[in-house]
Amino acid sequence: MSYKIESKDRFLHVKYLGDLFDAAALKELGTLLKGKPKAHVVVNLLSVEEFDSTEPLQDFQADRMEQNLTCVLVVREAVLYLFDEEAPAVPTYQEGVDYFEMEDLQRTLLEE
Repeated sequence: MSYKIESKDRFLHVKYLGDLFDAAALKELGTLLKGKPKAHVVVNLLSVEEFDSTEPLQDFQADRMEQNLTCVLVVREAVLYLFDEEAPAVPTYQEGVDYFEMEDLQRTLLEE
């Protein structure tokens, strides 16, 4: 398994353990989260040195976000330029948690 999943209070911390993120890694991520269709996730990709392509990963992220779920990517600062500015990609795990908490607060306020 290329991932480590840690359950937090209101989201999953999904940490990728490889240095290359490719189609197989994305497929494995999709399989892992298939059993958790309503989970908010912080996907930690700090170990990744190279992305085969970021477009499929960003499509995966957009699909989850369309379901009103948080899906924030944590990537090394040196590769942030590979990601769309409108998609949540941050350079530290703490910023990923902060992003989740802001979205969670917005969801709560909109429900009231």
